Amino acid sequence: MLRDAVFEAVGGAAPLPQVEWDGPWRSAEVVSNLVHFCIARLRNVRSTDSTAAETLCGLILELQQLAMDLYLHDTGQRSQRLAECAAGLSRLRSIRDTTALLDVACEEVVLRCGFQRVVLSRVEGRSWRPSMAHFAGERQSESWFVDWINQSIPLDSRAPEAQLLAKRRPSLVYDTSNAAVYKPIIVDAGRSRSYVVAPIVHADDVVGFVHADHHPLTRRADEGDRDVLWAFTDGFSHIYERTVLLERLRDQRDQVRDLVVSAVNRMDDLCESDIAMVRAADSDDHENPTPSKSVYGTTGSLTEREADVFRLMVAGATNRAIAEQLVITEGTVKSHVKHILRKFGAANRAQAIAWSLQGE
Repeated sequence: MLRDAVFEAVGGAAPLPQVEWDGPWRSAEVVSNLVHFCIARLRNVRSTDSTAAETLCGLILELQQLAMDLYLHDTGQRSQRLAECAAGLSRLRSIRDTTALLDVACEEVVLRCGFQRVVLSRVEGRSWRPSMAHFAGERQSESWFVDWINQSIPLDSRAPEAQLLAKRRPSLVYDTSNAAVYKPIIVDAGRSRSYVVAPIVHADDVVGFVHADHHPLTRRADEGDRDVLWAFTDGFSHIYERTVLLERLRDQRDQVRDLVVSAVNRMDDLCESDIAMVRAADSDDHENPTPSKSVYGTTGSLTEREADVFRLMVAGATNRAIAEQLVITEGTVKSHVKHILRKFGAANRAQAIAWSLQGE
């Protein structure tokens, strides 16, 4: 290994820099420390000791090449995670309900962004409340989170979560033992050693937090995790806001539709009552009125649209089927059916159909 080669080159004359690291994702830091150490040693090599200088220069070049390889690898990994993040957001765009959207958000972060645990929380004033979570490799330990659902957690001004309210940018907590985190849930219950947290913004306000880490793996969160989670929460914030607006628009559309149907029904009632009054007056004007062949209405008394509805009624179509075929709402169909029954003097659909067929 290059670290051993560096140690051999200096001959044990000085201790190598000690770097605590948890896995390959910290290799870049180790390489950087070794490069600086070799450069410092090269400055102290006598000009006559060309062999030592050549050895150190060769090690520096190898370390620099390794650093470049690590950088390219890290960049490739980050690009892949961002691509997966974009795919997850694309799936969320197809969800039209905010409740369903929140239900699957945590799962998408775990599946697409490379985390082991994700917790979604609501922000209420100067506190935050954990709402839901998703765990990739900790199924047997999920019970710890249940006790914290909807529990109010104060926002200490020094806590990373409090800083999100003002900065609206994600935070990386590399070591929870040395940070002003809320230890009862994060350290004592969740046993998190390192995590990233990003805000969910709606209408210029922070309405939620997304916490993510790699527990139970020993890997600590890093800048790449912070950037990936930020990309997800930023896109999710736009999707959430769009979904809220669409829900409001649908509610308003339904309200307007109900008002229009109600107004149409009222106008129909007024028109029908006026026609009935005219017919009654005409009947009073005749001393010997000619009896009608039928005391019930006929299809000739129906409007064009009512006739269309009645034709489908005779065929046995339901209100929904009639609405789909005539491209109208079920409420409009019900209104037409009511008018048809009134014109036939029938108590129900079957009676109206029977009297119509009998008259014909």
